[in-house]
Amino acid sequence: MTTWTPAKLAFVQFPNANGTLYDSGANIGEVHNIIIHNTNTTTETVTISLHDGTNEYLLYKVNVIANETVQLGFGSEGLIVDAASLLKGLSTTASKVTCAVMGTTRS
Repeated sequence: MTTWTPAKLAFVQFPNANGTLYDSGANIGEVHNIIIHNTNTTTETVTISLHDGTNEYLLYKVNVIANETVQLGFGSEGLIVDAASLLKGLSTTASKVTCAVMGTTRS
């Protein structure tokens, strides 16, 4: 039987080199919202991509000004991150942009 569990899927700070933001492990993650906040005093360029196990696809790239919060919403099932996939990202400066990934896990 399939179980859906609402969850904070990840709560991380962006690295300044492309790194993993969320890995669903053996489950299927359904990302409904990604909340980004720039704690730096300068503008940060933030990039989010989906790696499907073979290729990486750019989903979002934005300049986030100092102390700004941006929310990305994914309707219906959300952005599916299966066992072979990773949500990846980076910002201009490491540890200055906070990222909360909210959604459900399906197991």
